[in-house]
Amino acid sequence: MRALFRTTVGLLALAGAAPVAPLAAQDRPESGPMLEARLQTYKRSGGVAGMARVSDWTIVGQGMKWLLTAGANPADTSLCGYGAGDVGNVAEKLTRSAFVWELKATPTKYENGSTTFDLEWARYQADGGGRPAAEGRSTLTLREGERKSLDLVHGAPGSRDCDSDTAVVDVAASYKESRQLADTMLEYEIWLTHRRSSNDAVVRKFVGTGRQGAEVAFAFVPVRSRVDVSTPDGAAYDVFTTVEGTIRGRLQPDGRIALTVDTSRRDGLGLQTAGPAGGSGNTGRKVLEIAADETIEIELPAPGGRSSAGARGAQASPRGATPAPTPPQRAVSVDNGRVTIDNALFFQGQRTSLIVQVKPVRQ
Repeated sequence: MRALFRTTVGLLALAGAAPVAPLAAQDRPESGPMLEARLQTYKRSGGVAGMARVSDWTIVGQGMKWLLTAGANPADTSLCGYGAGDVGNVAEKLTRSAFVWELKATPTKYENGSTTFDLEWARYQADGGGRPAAEGRSTLTLREGERKSLDLVHGAPGSRDCDSDTAVVDVAASYKESRQLADTMLEYEIWLTHRRSSNDAVVRKFVGTGRQGAEVAFAFVPVRSRVDVSTPDGAAYDVFTTVEGTIRGRLQPDGRIALTVDTSRRDGLGLQTAGPAGGSGNTGRKVLEIAADETIEIELPAPGGRSSAGARGAQASPRGATPAPTPPQRAVSVDNGRVTIDNALFFQGQRTSLIVQVKPVRQ
């Protein structure tokens, strides 16, 4: 195993790759991030009836325009027949379709696997006199694989003998894989390590496999931390630390692996026999590049916030009673019928991290 490389990810603050510089059209790569527009129709009886989509490279500063259509002719409002492309104009499309969507998108930033772009869209209908029936303008940031719905229409029932009666238009951030590497399979080993002291650690392990560029979800059995508290009924409490997330890797032509790790941590107090009743948490993303078989450590910061649970048998303050003076700040307290944990104090001096190793699966 190679030497361990340690890095810290600040949850709620995204750190990683610098923004991608604008590219000339002739420099478009074989693989890379893309933006996509999609029209999807649904059956009256349920389920997807059909789909049309169009996409283009995410090139910062370079605009793209798409046209989506539904309805086989201007009089057909049943949504039978649909298409997607980047050629033509609204007036020409309206001579052949009942519904036409025009979308214009301009990427402004690509960073940490997310695309930010300015979007304008409008829906035209054959009987609308050339004026938009609906429209919108916004700036969106989408992570790879994330979609944003823009518009929904219902077709006229029975206008044609087909089962499509609803169409949804959305946009998405996607990624085109290199043909040379598209069939690569990657194996992920992730160890969750919660270290209470130098000689007291809890370790959980996850192993998973995914295709090049595919998102692989991981989750660990919660780590229990005993709560030293006395309640009238003698109930025993733990703080449950739950860590889960997704990992996505791409083998590069030079043999290194581009890696994106999204992590969620949640700490909640609960009875030992029942699990957490609530809690607080945070999320974050780490984007980096490593060598195959290299081992890295992503340190998760100690949490903030509080979590609490009802203390059975503890006395709550009666309504209208004068509030008691605020007690000194403590990691664990029992007050007004509840046990409360101050997470920052409770986990002070402890460390939680993910140790990650990725390698191609040998065929």
